[in-house]
Amino acid sequence: MRLRKLGSVFLIAALFAPYLFALGIAPMPVAAQNQTIVFDMTHGQYSSYIFPNEDTDLKADLEALGYTVVWAWGGLNDTILADADGLMIGGIYGATAGFAQAEIDDVAEWFNAGNKFMWVGSDSDYAGYAYINNNASAILSAVGSHVYPEPISVSDSESNCNASYRAVANVTSSDPFVADILANVDQILMHGPTCLYGSTTGDGAGAVDLRDTTIANVYPVLFYSPAATIGDSDLVAPLAHSDGDVGSFVAMTVETYAGEAGTGVLMVAGASQYGDYKPMYADEYYDVTLSGQNLVPQAIEFGMDLAPTLTAGLDLVLILGAAGAVVVVIVIVAVFMRRR
Repeated sequence: MRLRKLGSVFLIAALFAPYLFALGIAPMPVAAQNQTIVFDMTHGQYSSYIFPNEDTDLKADLEALGYTVVWAWGGLNDTILADADGLMIGGIYGATAGFAQAEIDDVAEWFNAGNKFMWVGSDSDYAGYAYINNNASAILSAVGSHVYPEPISVSDSESNCNASYRAVANVTSSDPFVADILANVDQILMHGPTCLYGSTTGDGAGAVDLRDTTIANVYPVLFYSPAATIGDSDLVAPLAHSDGDVGSFVAMTVETYAGEAGTGVLMVAGASQYGDYKPMYADEYYDVTLSGQNLVPQAIEFGMDLAPTLTAGLDLVLILGAAGAVVVVIVIVAVFMRRR
């Protein structure tokens, strides 16, 4: 009888242990001080229409949070990145404005060293502008990203700023881990955008639709509306979606434990966060009220706070969560045994 009861106790404990253990899996951001964020302005991100308007407003927002903002006007290299804790790369423009291999190598070396935050924006490949996402993917592949921009265009005839190509992403994740990114966020401009796909291998291969496939440490943050439609107007076929697909495709993700060191935070978006014709940071466009001035600084703060806290493998929060689960299980067993 005693053995049967003991067996029941351990069965109950085994059933609850995974849920208790899961409490420790997601890392928690901790505010860091005296950090520097570099914004790439060399590869066509600059626009006289946006700079100094939205771009300098974003700079002021970040400085109010205590960050130092550096505009990179002369390319990306180990010198400009030497003191950087974060790097923003918006969607590039101009067929000759791509990244030199030396730039890709320097960015990869910087990020792969560990405990860095990077956010890579992208764009649609409308009219065959494949070079935009080819360059974004080159940077992402160099750091082993598990998320990449699709070589397609997303349009939305229902949720937009006066034109279907000015799509407004209005579906947000319910995952509590990304709640701080999404506080007071409901509508985000994704101007002439693409959607994102997941890579199970980290090099752009093994493409999967992130709406129905989970990749470890990858968190979808923002989605297009259910009316969003994929268009493929060039010779480069999409990898995880199809021409004419309709649905709430993934517009933005965050990946933790990224890079070769396994301690970076990497964000990817289907549009440009700053610069561009009109960036994700916009708070209004064609009389449509937007919440980009909440999303973009909050996402940057989330990544900048989290990256310094990560350690490769099991982090402290995970260890404490597992230890807590073990303690709870032991207490459950002890209580049942005393009442035998």
